[in-house]
Amino acid sequence: MQEVVLAIAGSGGDGVITAGDFITKSAARKGLYAFMLKSYGPQIRGGESSARIRVSAEPIYSQGDYVDVLAVFSWKDFKRFTDEIEVRENAVVLYDDADKTPLEAVPIPPEKKARFVGVPFKRLASEELKVPLAKNMVLLGVLARLLNLPIDALKDSVMQKFGRKRPEAAEVNIKAIDLGARWVEENLPEGIPYRLEAEGGEPKLVMTGNDALAFGAIHAGVKFYSGYPITPASPILEFLARELPRFGGAVIQTEDELAAAAMAIGASWAGARAMTASSGPGISLKQEAIGLAAMAEIPLVVVNVQRTGPSTGIPSKTEQADLFQAIGGTHGDAPRVVLAPADVEDNFQVAVEAFYLAEKYQLPVYILSDQFVAERSETVDEAVLFARERAIARKLPSEAELGEEYARYKLTEDGVSPMAVPGMKGGQHYISGLEHNEKGWPSSSGTLHQVMSEKRARKLPLIAEEAGFVRIYGDGDAELAVLAWGSSKGAVREAVERARKQGMKVKAIVPQLLFPVPARALDEALKGVERALVVELSFTAQFYRYLRAFYDGLPKETYSYARAGGNPLRVDEVLAAIAEHYGKKVEA
Repeated sequence: MQEVVLAIAGSGGDGVITAGDFITKSAARKGLYAFMLKSYGPQIRGGESSARIRVSAEPIYSQGDYVDVLAVFSWKDFKRFTDEIEVRENAVVLYDDADKTPLEAVPIPPEKKARFVGVPFKRLASEELKVPLAKNMVLLGVLARLLNLPIDALKDSVMQKFGRKRPEAAEVNIKAIDLGARWVEENLPEGIPYRLEAEGGEPKLVMTGNDALAFGAIHAGVKFYSGYPITPASPILEFLARELPRFGGAVIQTEDELAAAAMAIGASWAGARAMTASSGPGISLKQEAIGLAAMAEIPLVVVNVQRTGPSTGIPSKTEQADLFQAIGGTHGDAPRVVLAPADVEDNFQVAVEAFYLAEKYQLPVYILSDQFVAERSETVDEAVLFARERAIARKLPSEAELGEEYARYKLTEDGVSPMAVPGMKGGQHYISGLEHNEKGWPSSSGTLHQVMSEKRARKLPLIAEEAGFVRIYGDGDAELAVLAWGSSKGAVREAVERARKQGMKVKAIVPQLLFPVPARALDEALKGVERALVVELSFTAQFYRYLRAFYDGLPKETYSYARAGGNPLRVDEVLAAIAEHYGKKVEA
């Protein structure tokens, strides 16, 4: 086989995520492509967790629809994931034989004809190694030998993590891997159908989306970050708290979300590139300050790692339902930009683009990430990360513009005014959240408000014309176009490839820039298309409704496929929607 999809499920203390991390990193060391989606409950501590890993010799765009091999430490814990982890027919199911749940009672349908294999994970770790917690490493050995995963690379990953600081832990874990591998050799016959027979290329990097975004912000020159902990955005705060001081930056954990936004605005006004991040509930609390950044024309990058809502929703699950919040949040007509990363590499690139647009046009820029793209681990191509460099610069006043006549909000053709920073001689000016004239003096004139609203809005058409923000995959002469955004790209792109193999002329159109609408680029992408399908993870079809309201270039026959979040889109459901609107049945 050229690829395998496997899943591990257990309790929060079983080391499920750690085992998945080791498999992903070892595959990357061998030059293979890997993709890991972790899942856990909303509780602060304990509970159940799962890791879903896809390893392939070819590029991977989604988590894979069905699981070839499932490993279960506890059937009770696995019940939590029955709507997320579906095994394919004839899948191999490894379970800890210490769990005495009758097989006829396990939550896997009999029609799947799964092959169940009881493995003494806990007993081997306890009796042979005297370390019960090492059962996840025993599992790694079992999987490595069973599926032909790179066992030497697994051991290298263990040594990298434990070797220097905890050599005794590294030794025990490597013994556990060997123990699991030996158990397979002595107890299981040949003929497991899911052996990975794939050659890799050059070693690859592995990153989560949150880490890639934080890394991209550092590359873009961020010097100040303020945030408040919230799932699933907290890893950005943690990464930058650890790394940003090494690059001359500062990180502040504030007392609340509004303070985080306000501090970032203050840092930006003082001349630093600044960012804050949260998730839906926290973004709601930041809105007043984001409106201040729009009115005062201060560059600001705001990251929203979306989760399932409304209210507290499902903190550990994904959804694409904060689009309206990003586009229309804050009171009044507050200009802003909305960008959306679609995979881990995109998180890095979009962070750079966000600072480019924020600094160039002096306004807030939202990055609409989500839990699926932010918390998954994925192999990335270093060359792709740095493929789109940007010259990031703020428009500063010339010496001639400074002095008594300096107008911070000078009316310009492009709406962007020279922005003095503290300490710049002759750059003193008034600034507040009140409407103001060119010098920043507050005013309650309706006539002036019209003039300044027009000034701020003049930036948006120019942003919409910025190049490189619409990606196209598939047939140039497609009859059907699938429009998607953010993390839906993976399932859509893979579904489009499958549809093309079945003879359908179809392509995917995935904009990184959501607001303002990149109308000219979308017009070009939709040229010749007869029908369109808008795919998204939003119960109310926000992207479809947004395009209908803000973009008049959609084909007359434009349809919507939308559902609530919680679980990411699957390739087969998108393919079925494509076939329905293309007029063909999906081949088995």
